[in-house]
Amino acid sequence: MKDTLPFKFLTSLRLTVTLLALALFIIFFGTMAQEPMGLNIAVDRYFKGWFIDQVAMQAGVTKTAQLFGAQWTPVSPEQILGDPGLPVFPGGYLVGTLLLLNLTASYYVRFEWSARKAGIFCSHLGVITLLLSQLFTDIFQVESFVSMERGDRRNFTVSFDDHELVFMLGIPNGDGQVVSNRVVSITEEALKENELVAHPRLEGLKIQTLKYWVNAKPMTAVQLIEWDGEQQKALEETIRGQFYELINTRITRMEEWLASHPNAPEHDQQRKSLTVLKGIFFEARTESMGSQQLEGFQGAIEEMEKKIFGFRDNDPKLFGNDQRAKKLLKKVTVHEEQRAFSNVFNERVKDRLPEGSLEEFNRQTDSFVEKVKNFPGGLSPELLKSTEGFARRIKAKAKLYYTGTSHGRLGRHFRFVRPLQAAFSQNDRNFPAAIIKISHKNKDMGTWLVSGSNDFQQSLKADGDSWKINLRAKRHYLDFHLTLVDLKWEKYRGTEIPKNFQSRIIVEDDGEPRAVDIYMNNPLRQGGQTFYQYQMNQNQLGDSVQTMLQVVKNPNWRTAYIGCLIVACGLMYQFIFHLVGFARKRRKADA
Repeated sequence: MKDTLPFKFLTSLRLTVTLLALALFIIFFGTMAQEPMGLNIAVDRYFKGWFIDQVAMQAGVTKTAQLFGAQWTPVSPEQILGDPGLPVFPGGYLVGTLLLLNLTASYYVRFEWSARKAGIFCSHLGVITLLLSQLFTDIFQVESFVSMERGDRRNFTVSFDDHELVFMLGIPNGDGQVVSNRVVSITEEALKENELVAHPRLEGLKIQTLKYWVNAKPMTAVQLIEWDGEQQKALEETIRGQFYELINTRITRMEEWLASHPNAPEHDQQRKSLTVLKGIFFEARTESMGSQQLEGFQGAIEEMEKKIFGFRDNDPKLFGNDQRAKKLLKKVTVHEEQRAFSNVFNERVKDRLPEGSLEEFNRQTDSFVEKVKNFPGGLSPELLKSTEGFARRIKAKAKLYYTGTSHGRLGRHFRFVRPLQAAFSQNDRNFPAAIIKISHKNKDMGTWLVSGSNDFQQSLKADGDSWKINLRAKRHYLDFHLTLVDLKWEKYRGTEIPKNFQSRIIVEDDGEPRAVDIYMNNPLRQGGQTFYQYQMNQNQLGDSVQTMLQVVKNPNWRTAYIGCLIVACGLMYQFIFHLVGFARKRRKADA
């Protein structure tokens, strides 16, 4: 067997060098891919897979090219979360497995057991143990967190990235009081569009996902219109910035011309006037000038150009005749009007459309436009065109983001869902949303909106049972309870830089409750899980402090220590063996 070609290939040094080179390649491009893909996704698709897919490799290569100055188009979030494409390169698991086989087979072929080489054997056995330990850690380790305020009591942690759709049914005691809940969890992976999900514990309930968003924000009609106003303001700011650059270019050109004619006394007053105009411009620029103010500056600069360059009114070089400036001013005016329409429209409908239908929304839009058109004195053709454009845009957005839900408090209140770009940063979280259709024993129970951004339970009644529905971060239940009784959030004096995070927790298990302080390098180990102090922040209302503990469950945590101990013992043995041998040879030489 040792002389066969496959076995020789498996034990060859060339294979070892090749695999080590591939490992360096994976580490480099996997590190590069962490910026566009996020740490968790990059680790999963580079290091925790047998092959690297096409999109992941493209993300790493593109980021590397950008590092060297190439202007390659980065990978979009839609590509990262969409079809990964074909496998194009060996992944971490494949390279690691082949390295393990190469090491083991090489020992089988070449290694001869002797006391002289026992330390080397032991050290390599430790390395193999560490490799296997990392593999089992990747498979079995679970990371989550628990967030609490003073006085909160928890017996569960929640996932950073995974979500679940839960159906809860209260279980009463003999007196009819609900003492616990039957919780049926449907994983996020099962909520694929147009697929039917049934669970034996749901007692006839079936769920079909009509639409699913990885990250989305439910909106009322008022919020939809406010968002439109925010978009118009952002566009207005962008175009205004472009107009600022034109003004700055004109001022710079006049300054350069005056600097090239320093000895002309008639230009002294012009220099002073230009300096004053420049100061007024930069001061007003910080206040986001409106279109009328921009027109005023355009006229002031035009007058300065006439005085300095001697231009006439019809000269094409004048700022007032700049076609790009005219187009930008027109766009600023249009977006100002659109934002004003959004604000006024919102004031008119905000008390009527918290639960309105799409047809009602469109009717209110048409009614608003008619009232604007009938404004006393009439509208200019430009303003009339802007009014009609506003109506078309608002109605198109309403149609695009309308949920069409018919049941549930969440769906009746939030009639629209705005998709958001998926978050990949470690500090950002995705809040999914879904439109689901529920049936019970072939009876339609309506369409519902569920969202991870609202920890809100909705009620569904079927055959006398009252179910609670919620889309939330996936929970991992504990065999004990944690209660936060105190916390410390210390900062360095005169700064906002954290100095110390510390949480005092009461642990309640089968034994006597005990107090534990959790802080840097002093985690809580309980029930096979480790609780680390992660961070602190203000709650959403800003009136109290929340502590966040990172929780790691790793059943394999001892294996890493065992591997390190085996390596240390092997190295120590090898060192002592050679030291004793050297001492014996020297003693013989001295004799």
